[in-house]
Amino acid sequence: MMPLLHWSNRLLPLVALFALSACVGVESVESPVPAYNVHYSCNISTINAAMGQNDLPNLDSSPGVVLINQYQNLSDNIGVCGLLLYHAATEDVFYAYDLACPYCYRKNKLSAIGMKDPFVAQCPTCESEFGAIQYGSPAPTAGPANAENFHLRQYRARLTSYTTLVVTRK
Repeated sequence: MMPLLHWSNRLLPLVALFALSACVGVESVESPVPAYNVHYSCNISTINAAMGQNDLPNLDSSPGVVLINQYQNLSDNIGVCGLLLYHAATEDVFYAYDLACPYCYRKNKLSAIGMKDPFVAQCPTCESEFGAIQYGSPAPTAGPANAENFHLRQYRARLTSYTTLVVTRK
């Protein structure tokens, strides 16, 4: 009579197979928009008014959003087309993305995304949408950028004091 194998001995090859298959073909998705040396800081309580964007939820509220499409200081580096700064709705976390539409950039056009609503960024040229920005995902959710899997360029955003947000290259 053949002894029964312990259940863990039968499970080990199966676990190894799943782990190996999870690693095969996994690539980090890089945006076609170049990673510029970004450095920008702002006061989250006053930036919406400074940018004239009182129609968007203030960056100091959750959710909050502001589009940085002009320089405030000579030392600002705001990426290819500017910055989209987002205060997450579910956590007290901030995200920063380049305003350059990755699909249009790849097609040798320069188009800055805007906000379709407080939760979805959209390119006015190709109508690509980015609907998971509030969760920290630069992935497209609709349009040709979604079909091509072209992600927004994401930067690092962190509070350095109670009201100062600093954005830098990842």
